[in-house]
Amino acid sequence: MERTKSVLEQSIGMEYYSCHFEGSGGRLRQVPEDFVVEEITPEGIIMGEEARSLDRGEGAYTLALLKKKSRDLIPAINAIAKRLKAGVSFAGIKDRRAVTYQLISVHAPAQQVDVLQGIEGISLRVLGRSKYPVEPGDLKGNRFTITIRSIQDGPLPQISDCWLLNYFGHQRFGTARPNTHKIGRLLVKRDYEGAVREFLAEPYPTEPATSRAARESLKSGWDLVKSIREFPPGLAYERHLMARLIKGPPSYEMALKALPATLLRLFIDSYQSYLFNRAVSLRAEEAISRRIGIGDYVSPLDRWGSPSRPIRCDSANEERLRRMVSSGKAVAMMRVVGSRGGATTVEGDAYLSIMEEEGISQSDFRSILGMIFEGTLRPTLVRPIGFSSSIMEDDLNHGMRKATVKFSLPKACYATVVLRELMRPQDPLSAGY
Repeated sequence: MERTKSVLEQSIGMEYYSCHFEGSGGRLRQVPEDFVVEEITPEGIIMGEEARSLDRGEGAYTLALLKKKSRDLIPAINAIAKRLKAGVSFAGIKDRRAVTYQLISVHAPAQQVDVLQGIEGISLRVLGRSKYPVEPGDLKGNRFTITIRSIQDGPLPQISDCWLLNYFGHQRFGTARPNTHKIGRLLVKRDYEGAVREFLAEPYPTEPATSRAARESLKSGWDLVKSIREFPPGLAYERHLMARLIKGPPSYEMALKALPATLLRLFIDSYQSYLFNRAVSLRAEEAISRRIGIGDYVSPLDRWGSPSRPIRCDSANEERLRRMVSSGKAVAMMRVVGSRGGATTVEGDAYLSIMEEEGISQSDFRSILGMIFEGTLRPTLVRPIGFSSSIMEDDLNHGMRKATVKFSLPKACYATVVLRELMRPQDPLSAGY
């Protein structure tokens, strides 16, 4: 298999490409409209401009289509909740540097939601009522319409029939500062001081110059009182953590607990994702992602390419499951390592060697800062659904071409995993990832 030339991708375990062709090169996200994400509800309704109604019974919740442009989701949700004075919930995190559409629920009457206006980059459209709120994970997947700019002449690779290694994508780890998994590793090892220092004071050459300078100053002298004045206001979590350390008690573990649980969980989730990526890469050359045996888990796929229910392989169903995997009707599953679950044949000794190298065990994922990380099953491969592409003159870059690609992916799968196959970027950050 072809190995990536990207140092960033190698550092997060995304070591191989799945298909054999030349990449197009190019650049993503020159303008927000170049990256459009439309959520697909459990009913199979695409949350786009054409979405007009969705009812889930008479109840206390209003269902609404949220459109946002160049906005982080959590601050956007908080702004809506504050303006409406009501609880707001959503199914999945969407990209910031994009135009995104998704279903949300608001614990308020429709007429109260209908009047929302004046929040930059945000609009709402009431769709209907519901007996229950939208919950995390309450989606089938996402449809993407993405423009790749500044490409040379030549056809775009066609990957509609390609099964791709189901890596966790670049944004899981950060691109300007790709260290969320490094912080997670330190937390799993209970090195709380190391985690704090990596989070606050480890500069990266690709982050903004003001942030990098502030981190370098803190790293050289560890003067928290001086540095809290130097850190840019945008680094709010870092400033909050420094304030807690200055105030005391002088415990790195207790200071970390002052950060939002969602942020702490993100760090450890990222480390689990890194371990999964490495395990997938280790087995890729042996094509073990398509091989199954007794004790493995296989899941049939629905029309959106989503695994429907894991089935444990045994002597009675082994041949049937192998035929389903071979025909593309099902996919082998692999652990995202955590405190529960044993190794399966499809994983071989991949996790054993990785965890030995990392110096960790499954028991280390129990009770980290009061949280438990049990792990889960994840498909080893993914295939873009309904892939299509078109090429034309690039209206923003003279003499170049642009390609527009459309496809859908199951939830928890990354468009950047598809795009890296097409583009083969050596520097994902400058390519817009």
